[in-house]
Amino acid sequence: MKHQFVKDLNAGVKVNDIFYIISRRHCEKRDGDTFLILELSDKTGIINAKIWDNPESLGVIATPGNFVRVEGIVSEYNGKNQIVVSNLHFVGINEISAQDFIPHTESNIEELYDEFKHFIKNVEDHDYKQLLDNIFSKEEIVKKFKLAPASTQVHHGYLGGLLEHTVTMLRVAQAMLNFYPELNHALVITGVALHDIGKLWEYQYDTGIMHTDEGILLGHIVIGYEFVKNEIVQINGFSKEKTELLLHIILSHHGQKEFGSPVTPKFAEAFMVHIIDNLDARLNMFKLTVDKNRDQRWSEFNQFLGTKVFIKKRE
Repeated sequence: MKHQFVKDLNAGVKVNDIFYIISRRHCEKRDGDTFLILELSDKTGIINAKIWDNPESLGVIATPGNFVRVEGIVSEYNGKNQIVVSNLHFVGINEISAQDFIPHTESNIEELYDEFKHFIKNVEDHDYKQLLDNIFSKEEIVKKFKLAPASTQVHHGYLGGLLEHTVTMLRVAQAMLNFYPELNHALVITGVALHDIGKLWEYQYDTGIMHTDEGILLGHIVIGYEFVKNEIVQINGFSKEKTELLLHIILSHHGQKEFGSPVTPKFAEAFMVHIIDNLDARLNMFKLTVDKNRDQRWSEFNQFLGTKVFIKKRE
C-alpha cells in the first residue's frame, strides 16, 4: 500500500514509495554530462524528480508509463518541490493499487448519472430525444460515460470528470435558457450532453489517465463528430438541418480554431454551449489550483488560465 503522496511531500522529506512516470527528459549539465528530469504522479498531484547520478542505468527503468519505487529526498528549486533521486526500482502493475494513482470525482457517480438522465428525458424534440435514448441505452457507452475523465490534467482530470462536467453544464444551460426563451432548448441540451462524447475514446485510465493513440491522432472533437454522425444516420427521418446544427455544436464548442475547433460558433445555441463549456472548465481550473495551493498566497503561473491564481483565505 502506498503511504507517501505528492501533496504531502515537502522539502527535507525522505522519499521511499511508488510513483507513476508521466514523462522523462534528457538534459545536459554545464560540464556536458547528462542528467534526467522525470515527471512523477499519483492521485494527489505531479512532482518533478531529478536523477543526477547514474542516469544511464536508472534511465532504463525510468520509462514513461512505468511504475517505479523512488528513493530520494525532497528539495526546493525555484519555489517548487522536487525529488532528488538516489535510486529507482521497477514496480509491476500487479503490485500497485490503481486507486492510489487515479483521482476520482468527489461527487456520487450514480446520483450524477440519474440527474443526467433526467435532463435527457425532458428533451422535447422527438429526433434529438431518440438520438440520446439510442446512445445512452448502450451499456458500454454508459459505463464509459460514468468513468471517463474530461482531460488528463487541464480540467476535470479525474475519473467521473466528464460526467461531472457535463451535468454542471446542463444545470447552467437550463438556468440560462430561462433568460433566452427564443433559443432552441432541445438543441442546447442535446449539444451539451454530446459535446464531449468523443472523450470516451480519447483517454484510457486503467492505471493512469493518458491519451489513447486514437485520442492523439484524431482528438475528441473529430471522434465525437464521427460517432454522433453515425448514430444519426440510423434514425429514419432525422432532418439534414437538425443533423448539421448538432454536429456544428460538437465541432465548434472550443470556440476558436487555435483551441482545436475547426469552425467557430455560427448561431446562438452553439455559442451558448461554447461559453458554458469554457466557463465550467475554467472555474474547475481555478478550484483545482486553489485546492493544491491552500498554504500559499499565490499559485505558480497557470499556463491554461494565463495567470497566477490568488488564494483567498478561508472564512
